[in-house]
Amino acid sequence: MITFVATAYKETTESMVFLSSLISQTNPNWKCIVYCDAPNEYIKNIINYLNDTRISYYENETPKGFWGHYNREYALQNLVETEFVIQTSIQDYYCPIAVEEILKFTDKHNFIYFNGVSHLNHGQTLDTEPKRERIDWGNFVIKTEIAKRNGISNLESPICDGIFVEECFNNHPIVWFKSNKVLTFHN
Repeated sequence: MITFVATAYKETTESMVFLSSLISQTNPNWKCIVYCDAPNEYIKNIINYLNDTRISYYENETPKGFWGHYNREYALQNLVETEFVIQTSIQDYYCPIAVEEILKFTDKHNFIYFNGVSHLNHGQTLDTEPKRERIDWGNFVIKTEIAKRNGISNLESPICDGIFVEECFNNHPIVWFKSNKVLTFHN
C-alpha cells in the first residue's frame, strides 16, 4: 500500500485531475493525504464530492509556505501509516498504471523512482536520478520507515526533495529500482 501526500495551496482545477488520476488507478492499494497550506473550501468540496474513503483532508489555519515542505514533514511523521510513501503536489497527475507499476518492485526495493513529463522541461521527459535537481517529490516512492527516520531537513529550500533523497542514500541502506516507464506529469 502506498500513501500519496499531496500538498496544496491555491484553489486549482488541477486538484480534481490529480484526485481523478488516483481514483483511476488500476491497482486500488493507495491512500491519499491532501494537506492544504491554508483552509481551502474548493479542494474540500472536491474531496467530499468524490466520496472516496482513501482520501483524507488536512489544513493549516495559517500558511506555513515554503513549497509545502513543513506540511510534508508533518504528514510523514504523524499521518502516514502505509509501508510506502510518495510526497507529491496536488498539481501532479499519475498514469493509471502508476501504483500497479510501483508495487511490482516494493517487495525487493525500498526506493523506486521513475521519469515524468514536466511543464518546466517544456513537456519533455525528465530523466530522473536520485540527486539534487535531478528528482522531484512526485517521482519517487520510499519505504515510510526510512523516510520517517531520515526526516525532511532544509524545509525552506526549493531543492529540499533532492537534499532529502541524497540524505536517505547517505544515511540508510537503500535498495533502489528505476522504472523505465513515465508515470507522472508535473504541472
